[in-house]
Amino acid sequence: MKKLTILFAVFVLGSMQIFASNNNPSNSEQQLRNQIATLLENPEFNLDKQQLKASIEFTLNGEGEIVVLTVDSEDLDVKSFVKSRLNYKKVDSKISNIGNKVFKISLKILKPEGV
Repeated sequence: MKKLTILFAVFVLGSMQIFASNNNPSNSEQQLRNQIATLLENPEFNLDKQQLKASIEFTLNGEGEIVVLTVDSEDLDVKSFVKSRLNYKKVDSKISNIGNKVFKISLKILKPEGV
């Protein structure tokens, strides 16, 4: 009977921890991705190729601003475009509490059809 009581107590404590866990980090990261996609819309330079690719590493500072660490691309216009659009732009206050992480995102800019 004592073992059954202990087993029940462990089960209750374990299930409470499952319900208390926060599933928001992936949701917050998705919101951050969506906000970055919005900031990077409509590039203001001419594309020579059908598509340009870049790999971006960034973090969030204490004020909830995006800090671009690296932009890995062959095209200098893409590097300056990403840095000018993202660096020190504020994100939503709900997103800014993600923590001290380095985020990696890939960017693909497609040439508009008919141009």
